Amino acid sequence: MKITREHVVGLICIAISIVVLCITPSFPAGQEGVNLTGPAFFPNVLAIAYIILGLLQLISAFRAQAKAGKGQESATKEPQQKRRIAITLEFIVLMIAYIIFFVPLGYLVSTILFLFLLMWLLGLKWWKGLLYSAIYTAVIYLIFGMLFTIGLPAGILGALGI
Repeated sequence: MKITREHVVGLICIAISIVVLCITPSFPAGQEGVNLTGPAFFPNVLAIAYIILGLLQLISAFRAQAKAGKGQESATKEPQQKRRIAITLEFIVLMIAYIIFFVPLGYLVSTILFLFLLMWLLGLKWWKGLLYSAIYTAVIYLIFGMLFTIGLPAGILGALGI
């Protein structure tokens, strides 16, 4: 059995999660009677999610290795590798643009645009990408902007009075 990058990623996710779960018990307790949602709640939820995702990554890596061992390796591995690198670089450019334009364009415009372009980059049909981007952006806005009353930048919509 050969250790691949996928194995390493899965193991790193699990290791980081275990460290987080070991550190968070030292965090202060939450409000009296609501100990569940103290400062450790969100890191613990993320750590548990990372453990699950790390395990799924390991399972996926072992399955891919078993499939490759049976001679089902594709002859088109190099073009796929180049495409993955191109997608990764395009994603990095999108992230940088999102960070730069987040305040000037505002949360709503920049997030819808970023998510739409990301989904389009990953091969989703344009109308599905637009629909999912709008729904996701609206849900996050309702949760953080309205429910938690966290100020999200209005950007050009604020300048237009919307």
